[in-house]
Amino acid sequence: MPIIHTQVQLQSRRRFVAKGAGPILRSLQTSVAVVLPPSLFIWVAIGSRHTSDSSLDDLDFGLHLMILPKYTSRLIFCFALALSVSGIPTCRLTPRPTGGPTTTTESGCGSATSWSFNNEDHSNQTIGDRSFLVHIPPKYNPNTTHAVVLSFHGYGEDDREQERISGFSEERNLIDGKGIIAVYPLAVYGPGKNRKPARAWCGAPYSPMGVDDVGFVEAIIDSLESNLCVDSTRIYASGMSNGGGFVNLLACSSQTASKFAAFAIVSGAFYSGTHPFTAWEPGRKIPLITFHGLADKTIPYDGRNDTANINDDTPPIPEWREAWVVRNGCDASAPSNVSQPYEGVIETTWQCGDDIDSTVKAFEIEKGIHAWPSTAETTFNATSEQILPFFNQYSLQEQL
Repeated sequence: MPIIHTQVQLQSRRRFVAKGAGPILRSLQTSVAVVLPPSLFIWVAIGSRHTSDSSLDDLDFGLHLMILPKYTSRLIFCFALALSVSGIPTCRLTPRPTGGPTTTTESGCGSATSWSFNNEDHSNQTIGDRSFLVHIPPKYNPNTTHAVVLSFHGYGEDDREQERISGFSEERNLIDGKGIIAVYPLAVYGPGKNRKPARAWCGAPYSPMGVDDVGFVEAIIDSLESNLCVDSTRIYASGMSNGGGFVNLLACSSQTASKFAAFAIVSGAFYSGTHPFTAWEPGRKIPLITFHGLADKTIPYDGRNDTANINDDTPPIPEWREAWVVRNGCDASAPSNVSQPYEGVIETTWQCGDDIDSTVKAFEIEKGIHAWPSTAETTFNATSEQILPFFNQYSLQEQL
């Protein structure tokens, strides 16, 4: 049976337009496209588009239907819905095999890497037209596996700035008793705010359209495992602001959650108008540590309800984190511990009994602004004092 691809558009003028057929369902910058893994099922994706050169003045829906030969009796429908009169960006997912590693990957171990590092142990690497900054510990040993921390910058920032504020590249930082490989991916330019283009990760109203950030992250992991001695059971994701919102997306998706042992989000920017912050897929429990300032005016702690543009709405941070607690199977109304580890900082931990994989740990910073907590902005350093010790507790090998 040949592959059939049909697109039907329902325009705001209530006109139906049928568009051709072809063997491949493609993803364009002006529409949402979802591609099915080669297990071959029926796949439906609903998306929206609105472009400046379009003849439409308002909402435009697209329906993609791909019917493929059935190698199995199962029937799967997957809907990706995006509704906006302004054309909101949506995160594009490239299917890959799921399931976390059960053993340590050593394909990059045992020999010197072909990557060139400068005298500060940095190397800029590219995948297609995308780039990422890699820092290896000064005592990097190609015969010893090392944990990896990916850290995603915020809106309008870059890889070097994220390295500076997070401090993951500092020599003192250890996971599993060894120096870590710190990786700082670089986002691409999107439309930005107020028509000022800026770098942004997918999942926000100012993100670029049709960019496969998720596939980029997976390609980075593949490249790291091939070129460096990586402990594939100890790969972690962290992010600031828009980068934190993207980390939330990585944790929500079973496609990527299985690749990371734990997650850290600082001043996370979550936009329910672009990617619902509770759009989880079934999967394992997600260890998560979060930080947010009560004085944050960029992403308000109590949320933002923008009547002029609902795509800019952000949820109250307590609502977001407690949703994660419930998702992990714990009682959000009964934290396992509440303490004040630093002046003006409340630490709340949720954990289901002795199951540390269910842990959600949240830090409320009374005078905290939209910044990565460090000795410069607060009374504590989030990276060295909290994030790395938290990451150190988790390994995919132990969770599977």
